[in-house]
Formats: sequence, C-alpha cells, structure tokens
Amino acid sequence: MSNNIILGVDIGGSHISSALVNIKNGKILDGTSFRKKIDAHAKTAEIISVWCEVIEKSLNTAEHSGEIGIAMPGPFDYGNGISYMKGMGKYDALYGLDVGQLLLKELGSKVKSLRFVNDAGCFLQGELSHGLAAPYSSVMGFTIGTGFGSARGISGLAKDANYWCHPFMGGICEDLFSSKWFVAKYNQYAGKTTTNVKELIENADCGNPLLQVFDEFSMNMGVFLTQIYKKENFDCVVLGGNISKASALFLPQLKYYLNTMSISSTVYISAKGEDAALIGAACSVG
Repeated sequence: MSNNIILGVDIGGSHISSALVNIKNGKILDGTSFRKKIDAHAKTAEIISVWCEVIEKSLNTAEHSGEIGIAMPGPFDYGNGISYMKGMGKYDALYGLDVGQLLLKELGSKVKSLRFVNDAGCFLQGELSHGLAAPYSSVMGFTIGTGFGSARGISGLAKDANYWCHPFMGGICEDLFSSKWFVAKYNQYAGKTTTNVKELIENADCGNPLLQVFDEFSMNMGVFLTQIYKKENFDCVVLGGNISKASALFLPQLKYYLNTMSISSTVYISAKGEDAALIGAACSVG
C-alpha cells in the first residue's frame, strides 16, 4: 500500500505546500497537508530549512514510499535539480545550486528519491490523471496568477509548453495573462492605485471597472487560443491559478468568442485548485 503513497510538493514564489498522495486514486491523505509562507528573498540555508520543515511534517504523518515529486517554477534544470531563477523576484540565493542534493542532505534517510517537475506541468498532470481532463487525448493547461504557466497534455502525459514567452500582441503572453496585467489595467480604467488582485475580485460588482478588465482579458485569451489552435489541435483547455477563481467574470465571454471562431474545444476551470499541482507532482513520480 505504501508504494502508492508519494509525497507531492508545490513550491511557489511565496509559499510551499506538501501532502501525501495515493497516486492510484488521486486522493490526498487526510491530515498530511501542510503549507507555509516563505521569504523568497532569504538566504539559501533559510529557504532549504523551511522547505524541509514542511516536507518532513507530511512525511511524518503516514507510511509512504519515500519518493517525492516537486512542482517547481522555472527556469530550472529539472533533470539535474539545479535552479536558474535569477532577477525574477524569487530564490536568487539558489541560483546555480544543486537544490536536490541540498534537500536530500537535510531530509536524510526518510527520502529514497526526489524528482523536480515544471509547476504548470504538474498542474495539468493532476487534471489528466484524476481530473476533468482525463477523457481527452489532447489538452492544454494554463495557470494564470503571478505568472503565466502553460502545459501540453498528450495521451495523459503533461509537459511544459513554455508559452509564457510566446510573442503576443506586441509583447509576450506573460505580459497579458498575469496578475500584474490585471492590476495595471484596473488602475488605468479606475483611476486608482491598487496592487492586490484578490481584493479586486472579491469586491467586484456590476459597476466595477474590473468587469471591463475581465472583458478585455477574455478577448485576449480567446485570440491567443485561436492562434495556437492549429498548432496544438487541442480538444480541451483547463484553466487554473488564482485568476481562474473569478471565472464567472470571464468564462462565458471566452466560450462565446471561441464558438464564434468555430473552436468547439471544451474549456474547464480546475476543480482541484491548488491540489492539482500536488497530485500531479506525485503522479509524475509514480
């Protein structure tokens, strides 16, 4: 039984989450989930210490295989466990270091092996393995939050699609599909200064300029999906990340636009939320 129990870890720019996952059914074991905020500008030792603290809490709650799958943002050498994040506002102290060895040294014998996987790929893998996207053979997954993550799923296997830097509307996709864009557009239309997208979404109403922002977002996303449809030939799109939680403000418009462009692909909002990356990370190992 414990061979099916793998630790999934999700590392973001401001937090780390971990949980033991039964990869046979995609269920997170009760009482094994832990999350902690982290200072991404801290020194190497502090970052590794906090990560290991959370990981060990999950490992100590139940029997497990000793294997770990870690959803990690890029740029990162996933095969060799080396971080190349620099000048991105997070984890500069880890640049050029063998993160895998640093973790294994501190975790000791509790861990047999660990594997790093692109965070957007983990999100989609969770949806492909045990989510709404499972029945589809060609799936695109996008996470919209502090950055723009993208993954491609073919026959149940997810890989990083790297669309964050794809040329789009005079810039790159991340310029238009991230919280930074939402904040800038809202401030432009409302004539105010705010920095918190979550607060904007929670206080949206019929007269809120945020609705105009989401109308523009849905159009931009529709144009983007239309452009890549011929290349990817996807039959399903799964959206995740914090912005997707406001799907009522953009999903109907997005579906309408795709329909007018004769793209009949199904568009889902992830039902697993942040758990998708944890489940996907574990399933990527198993």
